[in-house]
This record gives sequence, C-alpha cells and structure tokens, in this order.
Amino acid sequence: MSSTTPPPEPYNPPPATRADAAAQAGYPAAPGYQPPTASAQKPSNRLGLIAFVVALAAIVIGSILAFIGGMQSGALVQYASTGANGTTEIDASALPEAAQQAAAVAGLLAVAGFLVFGVLGLWGFIQGIIAAIKNRGRGFGIAAIVLAVLGGIVVAVIFGIGATAGAAPYVNSIG
Repeated sequence: MSSTTPPPEPYNPPPATRADAAAQAGYPAAPGYQPPTASAQKPSNRLGLIAFVVALAAIVIGSILAFIGGMQSGALVQYASTGANGTTEIDASALPEAAQQAAAVAGLLAVAGFLVFGVLGLWGFIQGIIAAIKNRGRGFGIAAIVLAVLGGIVVAVIFGIGATAGAAPYVNSIG
C-alpha cells in the first residue's frame, strides 16, 4: 500500500488592501489617494504687511499732529498768570485775538492727531487680527496689533513732549 499524499489545494493569500479584496470579490477597485500634483502655495503675507504699515502710519502721523498741537498749546503759557489761590491759570477772555486763534488751532491739531491715530490704529488692529488668524502675514499682523494697542501711549507722550517744548521758553515768565 502506497500512501501518496493528496495534491495540495490552491492557496490564495488573503487580500492586502480593501481594493484587493473588492477586486477578488468581483467589484471594481476604488480609486486610491492621489497626492496633490501641484505644491500648495504659501499664502501671501500682504494682508499682515498692510496692517503693519497702517498701524505704523497711525503712530507717525498721529504723533506729528499731536506734537505740533502740543507745541502750540504749550506756547500759550506766556499768557498764564498766578491766581489768587496760588495756581497758574490762563484767562481765556484776556487772551489777544492771535492767541485765541492759536489756542483753537492747537486744540484742533491735538484732536486731529488722536483722531487720525484712532481711525488708522483701529484699521491696523482689525486687519492685523484677521491676518494673524488667516495666517496671511501672521508676524506682521501680530506686530500691527501691538503697535495699534501701544500707539495711543506713544501719541500721548509725544503730545506731552510737544507741550513741554512749546512752554519751555516761557516758563520763567509766569507771574
């Protein structure tokens, strides 16, 4: 009796992927992942750059106007006198016509300086937030936010420096 082993049955390995399993079952293969052929373009940083430039312009223009307004208002110190209670004051009714006009111009320039800073600073602040969120010039956007927030302090200090510089020649003549 000779014992021969039966012939081996055909061996089909299990499918490696779902597409192979579907193909073995008679279904068409599903399309596989196709990596993008064109490389993704980096978003432009123009939005953040514009926000930065606007916030910087807000500080520069606002500071210039505030400094000139401060100089003119500081020059009004020459018309100051010491009151009855020892305080220094300016009597608006006793000012000459030219000094009244200078006071009006000084007030308008100071208000214009802070108004220009406010409008341009708000623009730079909002656009900086948008640029930082959308990653379209995130670094410039963050810098624009910082400039817009701290710029009001800069403009106010520049106004004070202008008022001090305008009053400096007349400080010793108060009396």
